[in-house]
Amino acid sequence: MTESHIVFYDLKLPNDPNFAWSPNTCKTRFTLNYKGIPYKTVWLTFFEVHSEIPKLTKSDRMPTIPVIVDKLHGDKVVQDSWEIAKYLDEAYPDTPRLFNNDLGTQLFFYNYCTKNILLQVFKLVLPNLLDKTGDMREWYVTSREAMFKTSLENVMGDPEEQAKILAGFLEPIGAILKEYPYVNGQQVACNDIMLAGYLHMLFVFRPDLFDTIVLNNQKSGKHFNDWWKKMEKYIKQE
Repeated sequence: MTESHIVFYDLKLPNDPNFAWSPNTCKTRFTLNYKGIPYKTVWLTFFEVHSEIPKLTKSDRMPTIPVIVDKLHGDKVVQDSWEIAKYLDEAYPDTPRLFNNDLGTQLFFYNYCTKNILLQVFKLVLPNLLDKTGDMREWYVTSREAMFKTSLENVMGDPEEQAKILAGFLEPIGAILKEYPYVNGQQVACNDIMLAGYLHMLFVFRPDLFDTIVLNNQKSGKHFNDWWKKMEKYIKQE
């Protein structure tokens, strides 16, 4: 068995442990798998994130995951999927790179996907996600309503309308995939990793909507089909 260089902290659901679902942690899982860096997953509940992550980061920064601990480089601790991707590019230069002097344009796309696509996906999967929160449901509802400053019913809105909005946000990306195999052109980049991480959440919680909105979208479905077939192998769990 290959020795793990990285300890990767992922988020587990009470009713479905050891199941990769969180869009933010999935971005790091995609990154590690694409780069072929051996890692070990440590699964934490929402509550454990708040108790365990500060012990690693030793900072006042909000406890969030993903977090990695790089045992090969002095137990270096890195938090946040974007920072992790940048770190791994530099710390493991012999692995496929995700950035090539294009941090600005990739950050723009990352922000576009986070603000638009992730939000719409969250709205569409929320009922199914709540079913998996078990005895943490009340806490999850309260914390998310505080975050959005409104009820989760208001956040979800009309599912049909949210699906149309998501399809609209995907169309310009489909136009890129019509011309190139990946979002950044001829090879996988951080852009592809981030987008795949967000869409994976729709794939696992609402595969019906994933098929309808992403793969069978009349304007861009074929191009997303080809891209997803190349990307989904990198979500494998270690």
